[in-house]
Amino acid sequence: MSDYLLVASIDFGTTYSGYAFSLTTDFKRDPLLIHSNQTWNSGTAQLLSLKTPTCILLNSNRKTKSIGYEAESDYSRIKEEDNENQEDYYFFHRFKMILYDNENLKHQRLKDVTGKTVVASEVFSKFIKALKDHLLTHFDETGKAIEPHEIRWVLTVPTIWRDASKQFMRECAHQAGIDDNKLVIALEPEAASIFCLFQENSRASNERRLLNRTGQKYMIIDLGGGTADITIHERLPKGVDCEYPSLKELHHAIGDDCGGTQVDNAFMEVLRDILGQKLVNLMKKKQPSAYLELLREFETFKRREITDKNYIRIPLVTINELIEELGEDDVDKKIKMSKYKNKIKRNREKFCIDAELMKSFFGPTIDRIVSLVKETSKIKAIKEVSLFVLVGGFSECKYVLRALKEALPNKTFIVPDDPGLSVLKGAVIFGHERIIESRVMMNSYGTKIFEPFDPKVHEMSRKKRAGGRYICPKIFDFIVKKNESVPVGTTIKREYLTDEPQQCYMDLAMYKSDSEFTEYTDEEGCYRVCDATIDIPNPSDEKRTVEIEYLFGDTEIRMTAVETDSGESCNTVLKFI
Repeated sequence: MSDYLLVASIDFGTTYSGYAFSLTTDFKRDPLLIHSNQTWNSGTAQLLSLKTPTCILLNSNRKTKSIGYEAESDYSRIKEEDNENQEDYYFFHRFKMILYDNENLKHQRLKDVTGKTVVASEVFSKFIKALKDHLLTHFDETGKAIEPHEIRWVLTVPTIWRDASKQFMRECAHQAGIDDNKLVIALEPEAASIFCLFQENSRASNERRLLNRTGQKYMIIDLGGGTADITIHERLPKGVDCEYPSLKELHHAIGDDCGGTQVDNAFMEVLRDILGQKLVNLMKKKQPSAYLELLREFETFKRREITDKNYIRIPLVTINELIEELGEDDVDKKIKMSKYKNKIKRNREKFCIDAELMKSFFGPTIDRIVSLVKETSKIKAIKEVSLFVLVGGFSECKYVLRALKEALPNKTFIVPDDPGLSVLKGAVIFGHERIIESRVMMNSYGTKIFEPFDPKVHEMSRKKRAGGRYICPKIFDFIVKKNESVPVGTTIKREYLTDEPQQCYMDLAMYKSDSEFTEYTDEEGCYRVCDATIDIPNPSDEKRTVEIEYLFGDTEIRMTAVETDSGESCNTVLKFI
């Protein structure tokens, strides 16, 4: 993958997405000389224009019409113009989290805002393609002579995603026209950590400069729209053949689905209680611009301090129109009739929300984040880590930072400049240079084998008769163990024999366990995670030996195979489940 002139990263976020890039020549001169799109139209709300909302609008033929802010505007205009074909459009909004802990990605369908469904992989691939094409159009318009095959692409994913979700994203990128050999998957908190590592001393506060000390250990807390991802790194010195320092992971990643969108959901739940589910659904369907503007308004508020009186602008004209259409009570009467009558007042086109209620929107999510960080900091291997770095869009919420400081008063918390862009820009650096030295395994991985039964080793209940002898089946044969530190690019070899004459392929299942002491593949917490098919070149009547080489330590698990006698490579297909 050395034949590239430019690295481009795509940060596919729950709430906002974007891309960034840098030329290899620029990187050698200044690793932080990273460019991103400056022209996203952010509407009327004062939001970051370097990213755009994670939404996509498809026409009746399921062709991409627009994405991001433009998709929001286009869909709103279509709905408000009462276009007779408006029901033929598909509008998908904040759809990334369907990949979190989902066990049926292959057949998963996404619902758009009106309930119509499209296969999830189609929506994801079209969104990735739109971002990719937007970047390529930018090159054409600015006269940059960059061909698609000269680009190394980096696609970001949460660390805590399953292997199947990572493979799903890779397959969607392939459908979007990105060559597999030109694509790297980056883990979001790792990318953010790398960006912090490269920030210049001259730009950093005294606390931030701690990150530049060799041997410094720190916790990266990536707070996004959908997830909170935690990883712990140690800064290592520069290598003999590398001019940049590297990072060693001290403990496997930890995380949960406690991101900023859950705060939005809590706010919208209160709004539904006051205005009524029917009215909010009608606003979403008939006046989507008002609904989306309300979400943007609250997104902006999440970055402010919570005071005694907190003002949120509401689409009052739209709400009044819908109230009249439904023949319901006016807004003020709805507030008085609700359980929030002493906590919310209307002041012209704004809701004035008291501090107690406002904090309740944030409370459950922040409590989960604080609990996650506290429990992680108790782990024996990282107890001494005292420097915590907050990144991701939700880290800009001052309430989160205050809650963490109060819960862990002996720790030092820092938030880098533009924390919402740290993953996006760090992913570009990740694509240029191997910065991560090693990773700690989050799970154990192995295969299923059988052995001659030995009563001194095996449980009697597992004794089975096969072919005139007794065996013990379903033994978990470790490839790597949970909590094992694995250098990037580690390869582990195993040999397997064919079972039948003229066997033209071999099926091999890989198992994952949440324990480092698993003995059998049918134990609780152990399950099949991957099916591999290995083609046998030139099948014959003789038994053939195939050497499998497993690659661990990278962001994705890989496998290659060779027929031992001939040395011929075997085509190998992995399917994570």
